[in-house]
Amino acid sequence: MPAGLLSGLRVIDFGSGISGPWCAKLLADYGAEVIKVEPPDCGDGARQMGPFAGDDPDPEKSLTFLYLNTNKRSVTLDPSTVTGRKVFHRLLADADVLVENHTPSAAEELGLDFKTLADVNPQLVVTSITPFGQTGPYQDYQATDIITYALSGLMYHSGDSDREPLRNVLDQSFYVAGANAAAATQVALFARLTSGEGQHVDVSASECLGGHLVQPLPYYNYMGAIKGRRPVRGAGFDELMPARDGYVTPSVQGSQPWSTIAGLIGVEEMQDEKFATGAGRIANGEELKELLLKGLSQWDRMPLFLASGEARLVFGMAQDAGDLANCPHLEAREFFVEVDHPVAGPAQYPGISVRLPGEPLTDTLPAPLLGQHNAEIYCQELGYSAEELVYLRSNGVI
Repeated sequence: MPAGLLSGLRVIDFGSGISGPWCAKLLADYGAEVIKVEPPDCGDGARQMGPFAGDDPDPEKSLTFLYLNTNKRSVTLDPSTVTGRKVFHRLLADADVLVENHTPSAAEELGLDFKTLADVNPQLVVTSITPFGQTGPYQDYQATDIITYALSGLMYHSGDSDREPLRNVLDQSFYVAGANAAAATQVALFARLTSGEGQHVDVSASECLGGHLVQPLPYYNYMGAIKGRRPVRGAGFDELMPARDGYVTPSVQGSQPWSTIAGLIGVEEMQDEKFATGAGRIANGEELKELLLKGLSQWDRMPLFLASGEARLVFGMAQDAGDLANCPHLEAREFFVEVDHPVAGPAQYPGISVRLPGEPLTDTLPAPLLGQHNAEIYCQELGYSAEELVYLRSNGVI
């Protein structure tokens, strides 16, 4: 496994989908040894999530699974059986962390409740990630990403005031929950240094999102009013606008005079003094928006982005995946890593997004094949014989 600042920690990833595996992947990227435990036959549900490499719906080619499970080893195991639970407890006996994202009732049925696991390994940190947490009337509710977004309150406050609430894309609530879980897990491990005891880390995806409501909640508590979505000003600034080859985000943020902004856009009529103040731009928003559309239609995104930086203006551009893959800034920072998977083949993956001093840049191991490391872990590390492994496989335990 890649060396790193978390080398020496053993993590059991018994999560599925996004939130649990993302948490475990972040720990793996910093050097923790992560063993992924998957159901026999079908594996992690993420293996069925499209899109697939080469548009081939092979469980070893799910792009979601491939990315979320780099730097891990995989074993298959069904802990719902009596024998499977014994094997699982042997795995946990020498582990530092268990990451799981089952509902509390399902976890208890599997023997994953914290009280039971604390008897198996008193120093084990159990990180449980669910839509709504381990307690409360919603504790056993399942949810998709759009539901957690809606119930968190974040959706209501996203988007424009003249439209319906806006949901983010690509299951971001589960990535936010996984990232928070990885951070909280390391806090629990730090606390273990002094207490000597494990802890139960309770992560609620909806609360992780709700923690972003830094304005609406105080607004309601202090003023008794519900803050609405972004007002539609009509001027076109600080929102996505079409350029010649895509979308840009012109902005009036910063200390530069209006004449500099208008001069960059290149439409003479924008130099009119009626646009020079914020109030004037709002009052004449529709006219200004038409002028802005006219000027931006003469620009490509990258030249405008670079020219705005030279003029010390805060402009941006909307980049798609192709732009990111060829971004000179990301290339200079070595953000992408090359990963060669034995079934899906080679591809560029996003690397570690937060660098720490002393964190070595090492090769990223591809996501494991289903049960790829059964013999290695069960026989070489846990001491099962080859005959016992055959018995476990024939009885559906692994």
